[in-house]
Amino acid sequence: MDHGSSPTKICKSVVDEDIISNLPEALRDKILCCLPIKEAVGTCLLSRTWRYTWGSMTELMFRRADFASGNDSADDDRRFLKFTDMFLFLHNGPILKFCLNTVANEMVSTGGHLYRWMLMLSRNKIKEIQLQTSIRDSYKMQLQSFSIYCFSFRC
Repeated sequence: MDHGSSPTKICKSVVDEDIISNLPEALRDKILCCLPIKEAVGTCLLSRTWRYTWGSMTELMFRRADFASGNDSADDDRRFLKFTDMFLFLHNGPILKFCLNTVANEMVSTGGHLYRWMLMLSRNKIKEIQLQTSIRDSYKMQLQSFSIYCFSFRC
């Protein structure tokens, strides 16, 4: 009596098929853009196809709250700044949308971090920048160096 393929063979063929890595690049980018930025980078462990996919994301949202450990705020700030610096440095391709959400004005004004990030963005065909920070009148940015579609600034 032939019952068709054995259950072992059926399971093996489903496991061998990597459906998620065969998704179109635009769809993978959309998936990554829906994830918190740290988790998007973590997808590099999924497969060889996903190893560098995070490095070409077109929409970036950096939230300081994602780096809160609850212990040392200064250490969290350093990890956030280092992560953002390295991410933008290693990014390859256009960045259409950049969002920064932080409450510490010292974090983005000292050391020229925000200036450096804006310089990196200006070289990546940026279209939209959103800054959500507690910085009020103490920070000025030269926007004439950008030809951007949308710029929003919330305090």
